[in-house]
Amino acid sequence: MKSDEIIKRFENEIKTGKVSASYLFYGDKRVDLLNYALIFSKMVLTQNVENEEQKLKIERQIDNLVHPDVEIINKNNGNIKIDEVREIIYETIESSFSSLKKIFIICGIENIRKESANALLKTIEEPPKDVYFILLSRTLNIIPTIKSRAIKFHLESSSSFELKIDKKTYDFFDGNENDIKLFKKNYLEKNITLENVSFKIKTVEDILKNISEMQNYLFYNLENGNYLDLVIKYNKSIEFLVTKVKFWDMENIYFMLNELEIEVKKNKQFLINFLAKIIINAKVMLNSENLKKLIEIKNSVRNNVNVRSILFNFFNILYDV
Repeated sequence: MKSDEIIKRFENEIKTGKVSASYLFYGDKRVDLLNYALIFSKMVLTQNVENEEQKLKIERQIDNLVHPDVEIINKNNGNIKIDEVREIIYETIESSFSSLKKIFIICGIENIRKESANALLKTIEEPPKDVYFILLSRTLNIIPTIKSRAIKFHLESSSSFELKIDKKTYDFFDGNENDIKLFKKNYLEKNITLENVSFKIKTVEDILKNISEMQNYLFYNLENGNYLDLVIKYNKSIEFLVTKVKFWDMENIYFMLNELEIEVKKNKQFLINFLAKIIINAKVMLNSENLKKLIEIKNSVRNNVNVRSILFNFFNILYDV
């Protein structure tokens, strides 16, 4: 469903007047799932609020992630541990703070372990009165018992036309709604285009630094400066890898691959995302056979294969283009 359709279905769902429910919002990485969860939460908690000032106060609290009756769990999309689930179950039976309803937004539900899922299952199936669960997932490939007990919303990403952005900028940000909206606000509204945003990316060290900072942000919750600038530097580093590095001498390339191995070998998910992003950037330069080979190498990361071999084989094909 596109944005307007999603909001319309949200409104129709609110009108059903459910006293409790569990929802599953799923969509790919381009979609800001948490933003939609917050929109839905505002609808739930302001449904019967007639005072406009009070309604705006509730909406501001939810937008700023400070509403006492809206709890966001696992915001970094990690593994959901059994102790966290037990805490959630305990909190569902506690009284709400400032409204009649409580909402639990659980991010990365696809990463929940079977033990944790079994503990949460009964509560999701029959939430206590005035308790709502919003489960967020990047895929429908989740534990079937969780999936079957939730009302599902498939959230589709917006097009460049819908986001009112040019195709080049849309592709640069991989269609990520949140990143594009931030870019429009922080740069385009000041008449600064993507071409005018310059970061020094000329050496192996520049590339490795940007890759390391992005990995630290995504997987270890270590922030280093402005998030949007970090995304832009990382994306420009990928572009540089695809278009410029093949003209370097072999000594520099081998140094880069050795350092990359050290950086990404402990985090297979980041490596998969990293290689996928390179493939997207390089696909116009690749013939179908080489494209297929790169995708196969990327998909092999989940197996117990040597990261060094993956990197060298991948870039050997890429730079032979």
